[in-house]
Amino acid sequence: MFNFEHFSLNTQYISIPASTTIQELTSYLQNGTAVIVGQSTDFHVFTPEDKELMGCFSAQNIQALIEHNRFFVSPVLRESSDLLPLHAFKQEGNRPYLIMDKMGEIKGYFTCVQLLEIIHREQQKWAAYFEVLADTVTDAVTVVDRDGAVICWNAVAEELYQLPKDHIIGKRIGEHFDIETLMVLKILDEGRMIRNTYHRPRSDTHVLINASPIRNEEGQIIGGIATEQDITNLVRLNEQLTTVDAFGLPNKEQTEDLFTLIKGKGPAIGKVVQWAKKIAATETPVLLIGESGVGKEQLAHIIHQSSSRSHQPFLTVHCGLIPAGLLETELFGYQGGAFSGSESGQPGKLELAKEGTLFINEIEKLPVELQAKLYLYLTQQTIVRPGGHQPINVRTRIIVATTEDLASHVASHEFRSDLYYALNVVSIRIPPLRERSEDIPAMVQMYVKQFALQYQKPAPALSPEVILAMTQYAWPGNIQELKNVIERCLILTDDGLITLEHLPVTLQEKQPSLVHLESETSRELLQEKMTETNEMSFIEDALRRTAGNKSAAAKLLGISRGTLYNKMKEFEME
Repeated sequence: MFNFEHFSLNTQYISIPASTTIQELTSYLQNGTAVIVGQSTDFHVFTPEDKELMGCFSAQNIQALIEHNRFFVSPVLRESSDLLPLHAFKQEGNRPYLIMDKMGEIKGYFTCVQLLEIIHREQQKWAAYFEVLADTVTDAVTVVDRDGAVICWNAVAEELYQLPKDHIIGKRIGEHFDIETLMVLKILDEGRMIRNTYHRPRSDTHVLINASPIRNEEGQIIGGIATEQDITNLVRLNEQLTTVDAFGLPNKEQTEDLFTLIKGKGPAIGKVVQWAKKIAATETPVLLIGESGVGKEQLAHIIHQSSSRSHQPFLTVHCGLIPAGLLETELFGYQGGAFSGSESGQPGKLELAKEGTLFINEIEKLPVELQAKLYLYLTQQTIVRPGGHQPINVRTRIIVATTEDLASHVASHEFRSDLYYALNVVSIRIPPLRERSEDIPAMVQMYVKQFALQYQKPAPALSPEVILAMTQYAWPGNIQELKNVIERCLILTDDGLITLEHLPVTLQEKQPSLVHLESETSRELLQEKMTETNEMSFIEDALRRTAGNKSAAAKLLGISRGTLYNKMKEFEME
């Protein structure tokens, strides 16, 4: 596309009638003046460069020359539009182009040589624009022509794929990547746009890709462009988190501090992490106390992975899921002959986790007779398989968890006091989610990203009402319930924003109306004579209600987020 301002017009011309003689025409040309002759709808243009041609014609005047000769007819471009498409410059010959204004007056002309110079300058300019744009964006940019040859490969792409530009420019992209996985080649064949799609161009690289076919004016595909956002680290974190959920955390080499996987900045969870780090460096048994779903097993596994036993097994026994009659075999195994089957018997999980860690969940449901055997193991570090007589040395660390008050079970003789005190060297109470609402926004963002990757969707934003609802909900199911709600929202949302309608009905019904809170709070906040102390109090209250989320707090206060930031800065509350 071209603007008329791109053209430097030749304005030294004269319009004369067709009856003018060839001799007079030649004299104008020799003096460097172009001649324009209008006849019917055509304009015949004679430029000074045509003067040598005049001697080749036998005609006496211009009329006789142009009557049967259309060589000097020039195309006309009108200033009816600011932009001219390239097809406007198509013509049979190579005559000059006339420019005519909206009133029909000729403004001047330019030659084909001048047009080529303009095109060359424009091509250089747009190439410079595109090169700077490609190197300014933070995504990897790849452009290929119709044959799949790379014509653009920016610095981010070089870093992402460790592939220098001079090694790939001009070469087919399939020489460096698996053709079957290349999105940019698929759009050449399919002609469709791709938006925010998960892609794995190499086994060790994960990206979110946007790609579009490039079409010419006829609509034909002449190439393709792709931008790729590197999400490799995010995918690895997701894999780690998924592994955490399956109770198999990543190795130390993959994560410097595994305790960072426990999201939270509040004092309650901070104390848990602080104590757990100290415990991880010891061999002592650990008692974890907390409601169902607070993450006891995850914490146990992190303690194991952060200890000197991290390269050894981490096994789990759920006392509440296994029939009492099988729990002894689950923990201690059996010796050959005690049951039908193998003559050599079968080791229990205490043996299988040798040199590692055994996590025993719902320890309060362990039968009293097995509590005695577990206490014996803790004091002697040996076990005897049921049906056997030979003591077996075992060095397995024990971490147990309970949802109940074991001390009351001891008082009612439902739990052995010796085992209780042996296990309760160090106990950690993991607070329920309702007691750490300040941690909810960070946890929500973590799970939003996790499920966005799982369902290959762009990570949606959350409306302030949703943040408020989540921070004020009691979460009886704790972290597991929160994860389920986030997964539900990711499945239901399509427009990139999670709103109240995406939440479960039970969660919506128990939340105070944000509109009601706005009117209640902002009415007092906007009082003309409110003191600075009162303003600070209202802001602190709003931040507390929204777990520190400033967007939700601003909406709660009935002011803009910018005003809230200014107020906080004014009162030195940041």
